[in-house]
Amino acid sequence: MNRWTCVSRWFFGAIVSACLLGGGLPGLHDVGGIDAPTASPSLQQTEGSAFPNAYYDYLLNGLQVILLQRPEASEAILSLMIKSGAAFDRAGKSGTAALTARAIWLGAEDLSGTTLRQRLAALEAAVRTDVTWDATTITVEAPARSLPELIRLMARVVSRPTFEAEAVAALKAHFLEEVKAKSGDLSEVADRDWYRALYHPHPYARPPEGLPEEIAAITPLDLTRHHARFFIANNATLVILSPFAPETVMPIVRPNFGAMLKGKIVPATFIAPAPLQGVRILIRDLPAAPMAHIRLGAFGLERFSDDYIPALVLAEAIRLRLERALSDIGNPAPRAHCRFDLCTQRGPFLLSLAVPNEHIVPALRRALQVLTEMRAAGPTPEELAEAQRRWSEQLAPDALSPRQWVEMLHRIELYGLGRDYVHRFPARLRRVTHEDVARVAEKYLSPQNLLVVIVGRAQGLADVLKDLGTVEVKAGT
Repeated sequence: MNRWTCVSRWFFGAIVSACLLGGGLPGLHDVGGIDAPTASPSLQQTEGSAFPNAYYDYLLNGLQVILLQRPEASEAILSLMIKSGAAFDRAGKSGTAALTARAIWLGAEDLSGTTLRQRLAALEAAVRTDVTWDATTITVEAPARSLPELIRLMARVVSRPTFEAEAVAALKAHFLEEVKAKSGDLSEVADRDWYRALYHPHPYARPPEGLPEEIAAITPLDLTRHHARFFIANNATLVILSPFAPETVMPIVRPNFGAMLKGKIVPATFIAPAPLQGVRILIRDLPAAPMAHIRLGAFGLERFSDDYIPALVLAEAIRLRLERALSDIGNPAPRAHCRFDLCTQRGPFLLSLAVPNEHIVPALRRALQVLTEMRAAGPTPEELAEAQRRWSEQLAPDALSPRQWVEMLHRIELYGLGRDYVHRFPARLRRVTHEDVARVAEKYLSPQNLLVVIVGRAQGLADVLKDLGTVEVKAGT
């Protein structure tokens, strides 16, 4: 799984898992000198939420705050999600969101980058940033005793970064090296080509980390402008996981994150991509590639689609049938990945596999056959039951890390899934019928309208595959 995924497979496993989490509030305990009292919190607790120890509040500047109290936790996680991501990068400046998320740690107000690094080291804190098309997330993890100082430090960093030119130049050079290194990963190349061809001219056509030639053009002023437009309190959600009670944490959060400015939320006004017509096959010729990477799919679900749960089951049923169909190819047999991604804009349906170059044609034809069969008749009873069972296995409480709990809460808010989504998911999964999956298959699977990308050895492929649709061959990476 890679960073192209808007809501990755593990996340929805996390959603079904979370319904087993929770419990009552703990008794009085002390961690690092901070008490967690037994008194009932005065903050909002969502009716019907599967997180009885998750509390929701809003600061006067519009910042949403979610506190998840885990009494057994020895670590604290502080995670701020800006509800705007790489889709809002300016034309010709892709990578701005990703670079801004990193650059806020180069210095803030009267804190130099050196001082920030020393403070983080003293707090034993680790910083992580993640930028997708739809969101920018800055997460800091540290021992629970560090939480008060961590809140103060992170609030200053996200509210008042300096973007000093020399430090930005050094960071940009390092970031460019990382992005260029990904060009050697053929799976990433296949993803990049597929999304670019499907979504152009929509921003989803660009990789969230940006294109090297455009990253090189980003200036400190670009970062300053991006920060001012999108790092606004009423466009953000702060999630804190710790062993501490909400009334202990909120008095620290309010005066510090209250310094974030409120602003006008920038609406999405993107040009919609053109609908697929016919089968389009794009081949990137890499004669020395050890394996061929195949991507095929089309547009999938709208953000608030009621088809999502049946679509999850359908994707798993497709994967199961295709892997059986490919069981005689290669040793070991190829593994397939199939998903419907949920995004702020319309997400994709994508089927991915890697096969030996000599098996490209039979693998692709079998994949198309599986889609045709599934659209015509849906899954077999055995495939339906197995797909549901595999999703149900995600209910194991030890399947989630604290970080995944935090990310799950962010995505529930980002995509408007509803705070009872976790609670309802297992029952909705059990209620999925063959008719539901067959209906979704007929609606979204169209073997006559597909985008296919092949990254591998192209010799002879254009002639062999021309009966399937239009074929275009490109050389190199």
